[in-house]
Parts: sequence; structure tokens; C-alpha cells
Amino acid sequence: MLLAFAVVVSGCSGSAEDEQQVEREWPVKVATVSTNDTIDQRQFAGRVKAVQTVDLSFQVGGKLNYLQFREGEIIPKGKLIAALDESDFVREVKQARVNLDLLQKTLARQRSLAERNVISQQQLDETETNYDLAKVALEKAEQNLSYTKLKAPFDALVTRQLVENYTNVQAGQGIVRLQDVSEVRIQVSVPENLLATVNRERVNSVSATFEFLPGREFPLEYREHQAEADSVTQTYIVELGMPQPENVQILPGMTARVNLKLNQAQDDLWVPLSAVQSSADGSPYIWRINEDQSVSKTPVQLGRTDGEVVEIKSGVDTSMKLVAAGGQHLYEGAKVRNYAQ
Repeated sequence: MLLAFAVVVSGCSGSAEDEQQVEREWPVKVATVSTNDTIDQRQFAGRVKAVQTVDLSFQVGGKLNYLQFREGEIIPKGKLIAALDESDFVREVKQARVNLDLLQKTLARQRSLAERNVISQQQLDETETNYDLAKVALEKAEQNLSYTKLKAPFDALVTRQLVENYTNVQAGQGIVRLQDVSEVRIQVSVPENLLATVNRERVNSVSATFEFLPGREFPLEYREHQAEADSVTQTYIVELGMPQPENVQILPGMTARVNLKLNQAQDDLWVPLSAVQSSADGSPYIWRINEDQSVSKTPVQLGRTDGEVVEIKSGVDTSMKLVAAGGQHLYEGAKVRNYAQ
């Protein structure tokens, strides 16, 4: 019985040693340091928007008696699109002009009388003040008369008629909604890490394609971007622009595919972001794979990242092999094997 027990223990011990021998080779994913920026091209879903959208309104109230436009129509800048009944405003101008003429004649007489000391200086001052106020009243009446006509402030697309003709409208009440479509604007949502790390020098080109225009690609230019990120997606809205193409009507609300091409940074060294580990003090490092398949802990200095790869400013060499995944349980000198082989 003792001999049998010794044989069993010996067999178990051998199995444990074999299992320990297998565990010494940790399966990992192997990567190499690259000099090519792997984020050289990106695609974004974009949506066309107007340069600006405005609800035109009159600055005075009155009866609407002229409304000349159709929804979906492109109207040129300066075209008369709506007008109020101007009868009351014309009368106010006439009344203000008559009052001004009367005060002008009164002022001339009183100046002559004041020179002979027939009237006091106070009376003359009051008449001069009333004359100045009459000029202001005439200017206001003429301005109100001009406010009875509503013209297109820019080449615009009529998107909606907000009131019916021959109705009484108030000052500031929307009459028609216009969109400035002098150029095509496209909005895309850009991740914060890309917006923070990509500058103008790295951008090779930005272009747009549309499903309804197969085979055509349109260059885009930067216009502006929102400085506040979306609270949910943590992305920023970037607005790009392009001229309106000939014989094609690209309208707000249509979708586009935006293609971003970045210049490759040949002098920069990049590794997968998953290869970077953190020490207890928070300093970054990678596991370098030596020729004998053992690993060495190598501190690195990080640069910019796009969330998939990260720039290494110091600590690595070109074509160095390193652990890209599976390095959480490694230790100095541990043996590894590439599980992809």
C-alpha cells in the first residue's frame, strides 16, 4: 500500500510540473512598432444644413396684402416677397411732413422776432426743440413706411410659409422661413480624441460623397466647430462647406459621407493603445519581447492617440516586437508565445 501511494504521489507531482512548464509560456498577441500613422483615413456620416435659417417678420404691424413666393422656391437677394397695406403709414408720413413745414415757417418768423427782442429767447428755444422733434417724427414715419415691405436678405430657399395672405400680423410675427443655401454646409460628429490631436498640417484632404451622386466627390473646407461636446456621445459638431454644384440641388437635411485623409507621420512611432500598461504610480510601460521570447518591462513616454493607436515619443525602436494584448499577468522575464501562430 505504501508503494502504491508513492507511485500516485509521484504521478501527481509530475503532472503539476508539466502544467507549470506549460504556464511559463503565456499566450499573447504580438505587435510591432510602426512608423506609419494608422489613422490616415476616417469616414463620418454627415448631414447637410443651411448656412443660416431665419424667420422673416415685419418690424411694424398691419394688414398683409401681398405675399409672392412658393415653398421650395429659390428667391434672389433683394426680391420683394411680402408687403403690408401702406395706407396708414403714408398718411403718417404726410402728417409728419406738414407738421415739420409748419414748424419750419414758425421758427423762421420767431428768429426774426427774437433779433428785434419781440419774443423771449425761451420761446425761440422751445420752437427750435419742437422743430427738431418734428424732423425725428418724419424720419420715423418714413422708416415705418419702408418697414411695410419685406425683401429677401440673401439668396434663399423658401422652406415654409408661416401666415396666410390678407391677415393682420403683429410686429415681429414670422411671415416666411428662409434658408441661406449660397453654399452647402455639412455637419459631422467628431470624437474628442481626434479633434484634440489632429491639426491643420496633418489634414491632407476632406471631401464629401452623396449616394444620389455616385462617382462624384466634392472637396470640403473647414468652417467652424462647436466648443462644447455632446454630454452623451462626447463628440463635437464640426461644420464643413462646399460650393453648390451645378445642375444639382443639395438641400438641407440630406445625408453625406465625409472622407478625412490625414498625412502620414513617417518620423513618428506608433503602437496599439492596448499594448500600454500602467505601473502602480501611473507611469506607462510596455512589455518588450526579446529574442528568447522573454519579456522586459520598458517605460515609455506617450504622445497623441486616436483611441486605437498611440504615439510613443521615447522608449521604443522601429520594428520592436511587443505584447499588444494579454500582458496583464506578465512579469519580468516571463516567456510568451504568439497565440495567433
